[in-house]
Amino acid sequence: MREYKKEETKVLERIVCNGCGKVIAVKHGMPMEGVLEVRQVWEYMSGKDGRMDSFDLCEECYDRLTEQFQIPPATTEVVELI
Repeated sequence: MREYKKEETKVLERIVCNGCGKVIAVKHGMPMEGVLEVRQVWEYMSGKDGRMDSFDLCEECYDRLTEQFQIPPATTEVVELI
């Protein structure tokens, strides 16, 4: 869950993990630790047509979630970080 200082300018103030409630520090609009941001727009045939869901997970909650997968997430080494 992302909280903004001013909704009009979208200045990111803090992030709260939707999984455990941990507050993820933000400095100059950038998270200070790993966080997974999910934005899903549901389309036709989903049962959630026209709805957008969004949430944030801290790294620990991401690890807990993906450990439950039958097929682990595909991973690729990224050489250059932006």
